[in-house]
Amino acid sequence: MGLTPAWHGRRGWRAALSGGLALLLLPIAAWAHNPETSYARIGIGAGEVTFRFTYDLFTLLKIAELDANRDRRVSREELTQGLPAIQEFLRQHISVEIDDDEADFGEWVNFVWPPDAGDTIPEADYHTAGSLIHFNFRRAVSGPPVNVIMTFDFFAELGERHTILGSFDYQGESHEVTFTRFEPDYDYVTGYESPLWHRIVQFLRLGVEHIFLGYDHICFLMALIVVGRLKDLIKIVTSFTVAHSITLILATLDIVRLPTRLVETGIAATIVYVAVENLWVRGTGHRWMLTFCFGLIHGFGFANVLREIGLPTNGLVRCLLSFNVGVELGQLVIVATLLPLALRLRRWRHGRVAVVTISVLLALFGTAWLVDRAFALALMPF
Repeated sequence: MGLTPAWHGRRGWRAALSGGLALLLLPIAAWAHNPETSYARIGIGAGEVTFRFTYDLFTLLKIAELDANRDRRVSREELTQGLPAIQEFLRQHISVEIDDDEADFGEWVNFVWPPDAGDTIPEADYHTAGSLIHFNFRRAVSGPPVNVIMTFDFFAELGERHTILGSFDYQGESHEVTFTRFEPDYDYVTGYESPLWHRIVQFLRLGVEHIFLGYDHICFLMALIVVGRLKDLIKIVTSFTVAHSITLILATLDIVRLPTRLVETGIAATIVYVAVENLWVRGTGHRWMLTFCFGLIHGFGFANVLREIGLPTNGLVRCLLSFNVGVELGQLVIVATLLPLALRLRRWRHGRVAVVTISVLLALFGTAWLVDRAFALALMPF
């Protein structure tokens, strides 16, 4: 879609002013380079995002030891030998987010030696425009990203006065911005909106990923399955699906909302209750009703994930339903994996001991999550 690019900075008018000054100063910088200045150019295309970082030798010598023979000159070969250290420094101190997901520069492409420098650059020219060297990276993307965020945190190493003159290039237009230690990051929004089918597939994948990475949801399902009979499990899984689908839709559409801390604590409590009940329960015919109530709580948890991701205004309902289908597919895979184990435990002579052991472990995990979330300790990463 060819939408008019829009730019959104985290710094308001100050970023716009800095960008304007950078644009005015770029021609001057090419002729009279400031040794406290480096350059970054980010090219955003349909299939890739390219990164070009430019430094003079005065700056590069703060990053890596390049004058290996101490002759006060840096050769092309010496720079080549120092490339691993330079690349490691850049990857450690420059962070990238693409579509609000943590990313990197992708693959290394090459470096560009100053065309008029000859094979070596003398010490007297380390801080001049004649020693500027470009380092190019390329990262493949499935389509034009909605936004690209750049953050620089090497000011302690390169100097507090160091400035980066940056440029985001998209659809033939450039947006200039200045990075300093006071304003080290910038969020460039392209204005691109991916096709609806692409977003539907994306939310389907996110739903599957969330259920596989949602260890609390997996523990809850495990606690249910480990003592369940096949016919009861069908009703249990169905009621859980219906319940969390209801609250997922209501909460995502902002019809009903609960505090995140309360929801997360409630999910942990459902694990504890079901796991402890496993210690004495024999029949599971009643559990579909219990699971329905608990499923309502889990639905709010799924909604919190979607709220963090952000649903598009165009195709909102379809993306929401796609996420829910992804959750169900992931849930079915987990049930299909655990069900044979549960059926074997019922036939094993030590099955009851195994069920009690598993339930106790799940209850302990659930209790730890409950305490961690109730008191906002943030000690458990799950």
